[in-house]
Amino acid sequence: MLLHPDSYWRTLKVNKMRLDYDAPKPEIKVLHGKNETLNCVVSHVLHGIEEEGLPFSVEENEELDSIELAYRGAELSHLGVGIGITEKEVVLHFIKLKEDQPLFRVPSYSDVETLRALGSNAARIVKRMPFKNLDNTELS
Repeated sequence: MLLHPDSYWRTLKVNKMRLDYDAPKPEIKVLHGKNETLNCVVSHVLHGIEEEGLPFSVEENEELDSIELAYRGAELSHLGVGIGITEKEVVLHFIKLKEDQPLFRVPSYSDVETLRALGSNAARIVKRMPFKNLDNTELS
């Protein structure tokens, strides 16, 4: 069987490619405290991210300040966007902001639309779209 001369080089190029499965995935990081009651809040925020079509990952972390969790999430995220959720509040942070100056802060007991809007805004940072207001209308 004769091989076409180009097929040898194509095979050689494919064999030289290195697949790195440990590469960081482009996703929004959501960090939350170790509390069963936060599952409902987390799910509403995730629905907002999902509506915008961006990937996310969720990690349970030691109970810290929500701003610290959000900033840590932004540091860990390849997209630079993190959300921190504690019993008291939900915080959205962007890596280019100062640690003590998050983008959005809402109480954890906020209604479903507000929590979804916060998740949606996390995705909209990446997509460079206008933010939704926390009463679920678009900001101009």
